[in-house]
Amino acid sequence: MTAGLEQFGPTETFPCDENSEAFAVVRLAVEVSRDQLRTALAIGHAELNGTPPLDDMAVRDIRREVEGHLAAAATISLYRETESVVSRVNEAGILPVIDAAIERAYRPRREPDRVQRPVYGDGTVTVETQDHGEIVIDEPSWCLGHDDEPIGYRADVTHKGPWEAAEFAGVEFLPAGISWAPFSELHPEPYPVADVWEFPPMDPDELRELAALVGSQAGRLYRLANQVDRLRRDQP
Repeated sequence: MTAGLEQFGPTETFPCDENSEAFAVVRLAVEVSRDQLRTALAIGHAELNGTPPLDDMAVRDIRREVEGHLAAAATISLYRETESVVSRVNEAGILPVIDAAIERAYRPRREPDRVQRPVYGDGTVTVETQDHGEIVIDEPSWCLGHDDEPIGYRADVTHKGPWEAAEFAGVEFLPAGISWAPFSELHPEPYPVADVWEFPPMDPDELRELAALVGSQAGRLYRLANQVDRLRRDQP
């Protein structure tokens, strides 16, 4: 049935329940009907109190709502059954067998504590990846380097520049810098992007739009300061 169907996602990795420690990421492709998509989106959007309106949501955000509902349903179901199922298989003496099967099927490809030991050349850097072995890539002059980074997949290799942040009363805000993941597959980055605080990566026009909004907010803060000043002067 899958032949000929369009495939979408995943948009991101959804966390397990807060009472469990993550062990692996399991990716799953599920065929769904239009009614099932309607159901998942309706429930997910309702949990956001219907905001923002669906007409204003980006495609990625719509897909995230659908995937988030499907992931939550699976996680909740597992959470409800975990204690009783693990207890039963333990009493039956088959827990070691299940663990051995998991170790064979979901064993990490690399030890988690292995880190990069990059070799820098003339405008290049050699790094190790889990899926392509050692690779030689261009190293931008603004990149801070890759020393001691975790060894991941080629798609995870990211160039990162220095970050700058505003600071007031010892609190940093709006930290920003340049990054570039040239091999990213889920979110292709053919060119360097701006990383700002918790916002998605931005192109130059998007960053200028944010800067204009920050400027507008600064004006509103000035007006608020003047209003507070007047109210304080009017106090007896």
